Amino acid sequence: MQIKRLDIAGFGKFQQRQFSFGDGLQVIYGLNESGKSTLRAFILGMLFGFPSRRHPLERYEPQGTSQYGGSIDLLVDGTTYRLTRLGEQPATLTNLTTQEVQPMALLEKWLAPYDRDQYLRLFTFNQAELTALKTLRASDLNVQLQQVGLVGSAPWRETAATLRADAEALYKPRGRKPELNQALQRYHLLNEQVKTAKQRYPEYEGLQNQLAALQTQQAQVNRQLSDLEHQQQQLANLRNQWPVYQQLTALQTSQPTTTLDAATVATYRKLSQQRTDLQHTLASARQQLSQQPVDTQSQGLVGFYVQHQAQFDQLSAQLPTLQQAVGQYQALTQQAATAKADFQAQSNAHPELLGCLSPHKQAAIATLKATLAATANTRTQRTPSPSTSSLDWRLIAGGVAVVAGIGLPLGGFKWVLMLIGVGLLGWFGLEHASSSAQTSGQTAADQLSEQLVAAGLAPDLTASDALQQLDLVGSLQRAQAAVTNADQALAAQATKLWHDIQAYQFARDWLPVDEQHLVESVTRIADFYDHVHQVMQQQTMAGPDFAFAQRQVQQLTTQVRAVTEQLQQLATTHGLADIDALTQAVADQETQAANATSAQQLAQQLSAAELAALQQYASLDDLQAAILKLRQQRSQIDQQQTQLAADIVTAQTQLQHLTEDGRYATLRQQQANLQTEITVMARQWLTRQLGANWIDASLEALTQQQLPTVLAAATTIFAQLTAQRYNEIDLNGDEMVVKTSDTSFMVAALSTATKEQLYLALRLALIDHLAEQAQLPLMIDDGFVNFDDQRKRAAWQTLATVARQHQVLYFTNETAALTQLPTATVQQLT
Repeated sequence: MQIKRLDIAGFGKFQQRQFSFGDGLQVIYGLNESGKSTLRAFILGMLFGFPSRRHPLERYEPQGTSQYGGSIDLLVDGTTYRLTRLGEQPATLTNLTTQEVQPMALLEKWLAPYDRDQYLRLFTFNQAELTALKTLRASDLNVQLQQVGLVGSAPWRETAATLRADAEALYKPRGRKPELNQALQRYHLLNEQVKTAKQRYPEYEGLQNQLAALQTQQAQVNRQLSDLEHQQQQLANLRNQWPVYQQLTALQTSQPTTTLDAATVATYRKLSQQRTDLQHTLASARQQLSQQPVDTQSQGLVGFYVQHQAQFDQLSAQLPTLQQAVGQYQALTQQAATAKADFQAQSNAHPELLGCLSPHKQAAIATLKATLAATANTRTQRTPSPSTSSLDWRLIAGGVAVVAGIGLPLGGFKWVLMLIGVGLLGWFGLEHASSSAQTSGQTAADQLSEQLVAAGLAPDLTASDALQQLDLVGSLQRAQAAVTNADQALAAQATKLWHDIQAYQFARDWLPVDEQHLVESVTRIADFYDHVHQVMQQQTMAGPDFAFAQRQVQQLTTQVRAVTEQLQQLATTHGLADIDALTQAVADQETQAANATSAQQLAQQLSAAELAALQQYASLDDLQAAILKLRQQRSQIDQQQTQLAADIVTAQTQLQHLTEDGRYATLRQQQANLQTEITVMARQWLTRQLGANWIDASLEALTQQQLPTVLAAATTIFAQLTAQRYNEIDLNGDEMVVKTSDTSFMVAALSTATKEQLYLALRLALIDHLAEQAQLPLMIDDGFVNFDDQRKRAAWQTLATVARQHQVLYFTNETAALTQLPTATVQQLT
């Protein structure tokens, strides 16, 4: 929207005056009282309607004429319209191109979403508004965004104001007349009366406190009961969901041992189907072969062999191994017989030593061997020792001779006496030593006898005899061990051989085998193969049909074997032992896929909370135990609740007796009634306050989304206005700060002119941000009085930039504007 022309019939000092305006920046120059503010008021009145007569100062009614108002030409979307407002006549809107009268709603559409107040807050300001600015907070800018930037926010702000007014009518922190303030004052007086009355009833107070405590406990118990009921309900639901959880757990824990890719499974299915088809064809061919005409004696045998030829062919390959095993079995049988004969011969030769073979004698035999190895000489005959009950004469005579030879002066004879004495003493000493050795030998012989008896041998054996007996015992032990080893090897070979022979149990009617006659069974098997091959050869030579059928069976058998080998190779490639393992792996994988689907379906029946709760219990018994525990707690709480109810009735009865005079009870009733009234009014007050706060918070939240964009644009404009001194506008909580390259300033710390430049940058950024809603003329009345020349020129350049999108009407009394704004259209007022 652009203003192209003003025709003023009468408004303030102007009478029958015309003004024309072009695009971009329009400068209206005039000295003080030349009518700049009047012209600005006329434009506002034309756009939004003139004030009523109740506001005479704002109407600017002329003094010298009865005409009031005029017309204004507006260019909107390339079409010029004339808006006329004259006196009390209804306003008219005319399309100058078609001369058709337009509805006034069209003007409201052009101005939407702004009314007069919103237009004044955004699109027009003067130097007084900039000068009055002392601080600028984020909340201030947010309010402006709410007032002019949110379409439809006015009714909400009016609602918030109404709610606050209603709330203040109920209560003010320092008020006296509001209803809630008066009720609180009455409650204070009544409370004093209750306190005075309560002093006469100390027991009543105690009972009242007791009753309050009991009621509090009762409320707590009720909450506990409610919680327990909720927990019981949850546990009951978990118990109902336990089968689903158990199935889900079982399905989730089952994992496939082998993972096969899709190509492997497809190959397996193809080969398996091929083998099944071949086996069916082979069975038909064998049935046909078995029905070929043969001699009566061989007819049943050939038919049976043909029906089971695959099994016979597989087992025939193992026949050499089976025959080799029979040979080993026969050799082991001979070894066992030889070992038993040797043991029997030794047992017959020394029957007295069989007892030494007992396991209980082995420890005693080992001890005996150790004793005999440590003894170097053989056992001696026991001899009686000489009596030592009295002193030996040799000891006495020898001692006398030695003493006499030493003490008597006998010349050379004393040496003879000394030699005789020494000889007698030596004789006695030797005989005494021999007697001691005989005693020691007697003790060792007794110990050996005990060990011989413990080992199962005769107690009177000498050491050499005992050693010979032990050698014989060792020979018996070795013979016995040989028998045991031979029997064990023979039994193991017989088990292995019978295991291999059992594969022919399916043919027991034609080929009887017996575990007790293994050699004969193997012989029957070999003879059976020879006989069958001979019969089959004869039949092949006797009839061409039989030969053809037999070749067909052989070809099919070869094909089945080839497919089987492919399946086996497929199993081996994937680390499986045989075809059965491969078949089981495919089946397991199919089962696992089905289990996964079932697990997904089961998981949908359980919520995340239920699953987490069920995982806390290892078994259904644990869950049942938890349910039982809750029931026990519920029973205890029920008992406690019953007791509390009885205690409350008792306390209430006692209180009733104490308040029979009615005085204290009446005051308490009045107090309770007043409390109810206060509660109701407090809720009403709180509801209105919360409603207003909620509206403010909602509007602020909406504008907070736009605030960063506005600040970014304002930063660019502010930097231009201050010659790049300030390069950022930021928020520090609710405080707005501006930053240079190395420091920052609060708004309060800025000079007056810089504050005005900051406000101008924010106002222009806000207008640019809301340009999509409406492009209305911007009117500025002496806004740059405090700017220095450099920043004033920067401000004018900024206005010229803004004027590219918005028509700008700049009212000023500065003569510099006449020369420094060459691109602007200048009109001078006189």
